[in-house]
Amino acid sequence: KEKNALVGINTVLANKIVLEALNQKKIKELIKFNEIKSEKKFSENTRFDFFLSNKKKKCFLEIKNVTLNKDKYIAEFPDAITKRGTKHLNELCKAKKEGFECYILYLIQREDCKSFRIAEEIDNEYKSAFINALKNKVKVLCYDCKISSEGIKVNNQISYDN
Repeated sequence: KEKNALVGINTVLANKIVLEALNQKKIKELIKFNEIKSEKKFSENTRFDFFLSNKKKKCFLEIKNVTLNKDKYIAEFPDAITKRGTKHLNELCKAKKEGFECYILYLIQREDCKSFRIAEEIDNEYKSAFINALKNKVKVLCYDCKISSEGIKVNNQISYDN
């Protein structure tokens, strides 16, 4: 942990930060999609943060805001038990089986982390759902943010340890 490291704690901003990055083609894995829709319904009780498409592919993208940093340079999610987060991973698996490309993007609203991991000691059920999502070919993206007085922007892709 760096002293005086800035951390974006407003979870409402996460989707706005990602939308701006999508529009500016800053997330390399997703630049192939030119249509972007927010808050797209998938099933009776599931709405994903984004629906992306082009002429050939349709994709769901779920965003998770990450602020937790217990160990030096490692961002972690979740910071509390998240039944909703677990549900989103399970629903992404269902969407994948229905032919959609599926991504979960962990937006790390801090600059002092070099890698990302799932905090299984906080929510082991979420960790199990995460492993299942990987097996089902849900793609995982982790990006940190550049934080300044002018705003918060998607910065660098960072690795994740599962």
